[in-house]
Amino acid sequence: MADDVFQKWSSDRAIVFVHGVGNAAPGSYAPLVDQVQAILGDGAARFAIYFFYYDQVNEWFARKEQARLAFTKLVQCVGDLVHAFPTPTKSTGLGNVAADFVGDVIWPVLLPDARRAVRTALIRQLQQVRHDGIAAGHQPRRQHVSIIAHSMGCFHVYEALRYAAVTPAEQLAPATSDAVFDNVVLMASPVQLIRAVSDSLGPFVPQRESLYTVTGPLVVPSEPGGDGVPVPISPNVVSITGNLDPVGGYFFRHPYAYMDLPGQAAFVDQQQVATVDGSEELSLTRILDAALRHDSAPAIAPENPHDWSAYVARHADDLRRWLA
Repeated sequence: MADDVFQKWSSDRAIVFVHGVGNAAPGSYAPLVDQVQAILGDGAARFAIYFFYYDQVNEWFARKEQARLAFTKLVQCVGDLVHAFPTPTKSTGLGNVAADFVGDVIWPVLLPDARRAVRTALIRQLQQVRHDGIAAGHQPRRQHVSIIAHSMGCFHVYEALRYAAVTPAEQLAPATSDAVFDNVVLMASPVQLIRAVSDSLGPFVPQRESLYTVTGPLVVPSEPGGDGVPVPISPNVVSITGNLDPVGGYFFRHPYAYMDLPGQAAFVDQQQVATVDGSEELSLTRILDAALRHDSAPAIAPENPHDWSAYVARHADDLRRWLA
């Protein structure tokens, strides 16, 4: 496993994992890799595994206290969304915790330097993946590369792929560079939620014109082919969220809060929360509150509705089919 360093492919396949914002480091996602490899079974050895890390931009993400006014406004806007639409419960406490949780996840969108740095780093890594495949004797059109992203990582993947599709010079465009990914699987994507609150944030979203997520229509990234017909960045763009996951947006029961683009496969998982205290509402509040204070990427508990590994487990059959 590596981030943007050379890897020797054993076959023609690779998976790129892109986690949400956090302090993940090499080795942090070994359990997730084990889980995916178990799903793939004997075919797992065919895949080169890549992870994208945020080490190179953590100094920007650490600036939340300096951006307190904007962050507070962001949480307020999310809170307004919580209270404007029917949620799984009517609790103000749960709504406030959900707003804090979502705000903590998506607030780096307010930092344009961080956005650009992440996009540049992610583009560089995707280029490295393609180059590694070529070094193994597989030209881009013969490579089978999939991206699996979670949480804020979905936003960065979406932004990077939209940019790549219209920037042939990056050599990741689907038509001019044959850089089509087999699968782009976005789990608990905040893309549509970010868009939903962006109008309320107004000037608090700096350089918003550079964000594909908040300007123009939300579409599957594509590039016009030689005949003018759009070539999508992937034939299988998938968005998966959960009915209790506030980051994925469906928690708010608002049709514009969760990611469901034209031409995209969309899933809404039915999630359960343990009620050890006799109240699903209290249990969910505690789980989200604990997740908000958890400063590393691995899941805090099986009941966490934002848990990446739980999404993978629920869609094991789908992943096996898509990847293999």
